[in-house]
Formats: sequence, C-alpha cells, structure tokens
Amino acid sequence: MNTHQLYASKSEDSGYLSFIDGVDIPYESKLARDFLLYFTYLPSVENIIPKPVCISITENDATSIYSPDYLIHFNDGRCSLLVDVKPKSQWQAHWKEWKEKWKAAMAFAKENDCVFHIYDEDKIYHSAFLNIHFLQRYKQLQCDPEDIRAVLSQVELMGITNIDYLLARFFGGSLYRGQGLRIIYHLLVNKQLTCNWFEPITEFTEVWGFYD
Repeated sequence: MNTHQLYASKSEDSGYLSFIDGVDIPYESKLARDFLLYFTYLPSVENIIPKPVCISITENDATSIYSPDYLIHFNDGRCSLLVDVKPKSQWQAHWKEWKEKWKAAMAFAKENDCVFHIYDEDKIYHSAFLNIHFLQRYKQLQCDPEDIRAVLSQVELMGITNIDYLLARFFGGSLYRGQGLRIIYHLLVNKQLTCNWFEPITEFTEVWGFYD
C-alpha cells in the first residue's frame, strides 16, 4: 500500500504523524505509520506515548531490554492499550524467540491496568483505516472560510447531521454540490468533524464535531 507520500517523513520508512495540539508522534516503519493513522483520528484517544516503557527480561542468565512501540490512553473509560507493531510474517517466523518479551509485556500490562496487543496487517488495514486514508487527498484543499464557518456552525447547532443535509442546506445545485462534498471531506480529514469511520462514507454518513 503506497501511502508514504501523504506524510512528512525523514526517510521512506520513518517520520512523524500529526496528532492533536501540535503534537507529532514518531514512527519507525510504514506499518507503524499506518497503525497510528487510525488512532490519531479517534476523539477518544487522549494520548499516544511512543516507546513508553523499558521492560527488563532475563533469559538464560542474560538480561535484555524490550520497549513496546506505543501506549495509548483513552478518555472514554477503556483500558489503556500497550502495542507492539509487527508485520505478520515477522512475528510468525520469530514467535518462539520473541515469546518471552511478549509474556513480559502482558505481565507489565496486567500490573498497570492496560492491555497488550500485537498489531499486524490484519489488525491495521480495516475499513476505518481505508476511509481515513482515502480522505488524505483533501487535507490541503483550498476552501472558502465562509463555507467552513457555515458548515461547522450548522453542525454545532444540530449536534449531529448527515452530509446530504449539509449539501442541500449550503451547496444547492449540481455545480456546487461536488465542491461542498469536498469541503466536508476536508473538515473530516482535518479533525474538525468526525464520523463512524468503520461505515462506508456516503452522502448519508452522519457527522458531528470532533470533540462533541
């Protein structure tokens, strides 16, 4: 999946992904970048900490240090998530030699009120990721500030509405409807609006304020 041109990076496989309030989260692989893309679009994510802890592992009289990739804190009552991002082919090939560090990570998670998971392609490339990735092309769209204010004010007034209503309300006629749809996509991808990312994005998708 060739998406690296969409993100600022210091090399092909590493860089930073924008989170909230000017915070950028580092990644060291394209798979880690794609893992982060989804979680940085969840209003329920309060914090993402890279390399959050160093866990000491003793095996055969030798001690090593293991650092999971990310710790994610939520603001909706969910347990924090401790994550190791690994390609499926790698962890399947090396699970015997890596199982002790994963046991240690699970023990750490249990002691610290969080859960530990390995994220591979099967867990990362879901429908929500694909929707968010699709909308990246609208991130730099040039929009009329008055259109932005009108849409956001209407959503704030209603609390929740659907894209079709906004298009009919502010972008009547086929000439303007397409531009209106692009503006709403721009607001979604820039975290001014949000939606249920796991559902197909259509003109009847419900949207609401990112922090509502």
